[in-house]
Amino acid sequence: MEIEIKLGPVEPALAAVIFDDITLLPPAGAEERIRMHTTYYDDPAGSFRAKKQTLRLRQENDLSVCTFKTALEGLARLELDCEAPDIVAGAAQLAAHPDLPESAKNALLGGVFVPRCGAKFLRRTRLCRVGETTFHLCLDEGQLVNGEHAQPLCEIELELAEGDAAVLEQTAQRLMATYHLPLCTKSKQQRALELDEVTV
Repeated sequence: MEIEIKLGPVEPALAAVIFDDITLLPPAGAEERIRMHTTYYDDPAGSFRAKKQTLRLRQENDLSVCTFKTALEGLARLELDCEAPDIVAGAAQLAAHPDLPESAKNALLGGVFVPRCGAKFLRRTRLCRVGETTFHLCLDEGQLVNGEHAQPLCEIELELAEGDAAVLEQTAQRLMATYHLPLCTKSKQQRALELDEVTV
């Protein structure tokens, strides 16, 4: 299960200041930098999007990871992933996962997946600790892409690692108040999909 809060969009210079604010975000680990290249897929019928589910293949530096996500209650999401060289192999592995909802199994076993949109970004990440709660702090900067359309991406993510989700929410609220940040309620996939819906 994944519990995360996204804040943004935010200007890159301000995002760097926020990432380095060790008063509000006390470090509990060293910074890592990961080059992310994500492609989001659906089946030809659009089943995943209709059910607000995500199927993606992401290159994380030298690692290729296939992920399935679906919303649960509140901030929580079910997230299942596996290492896979391509989307077909990854979907087949995820289809056998015991926690996968039955509603997604047939679509994953169908073996026909269409790339819909994507994202390319650099992730700066480190572990933070507030009291007994630890969370991943991520700064994602790059682009959302959909065909010929592209949009700058810069956002802050807080993802619970261990402890109390209320502490995560309180930390996010302090960041929002201190730096006048909006809460981002749409996933990268949702925003990328909407790029080809914008008319000029």
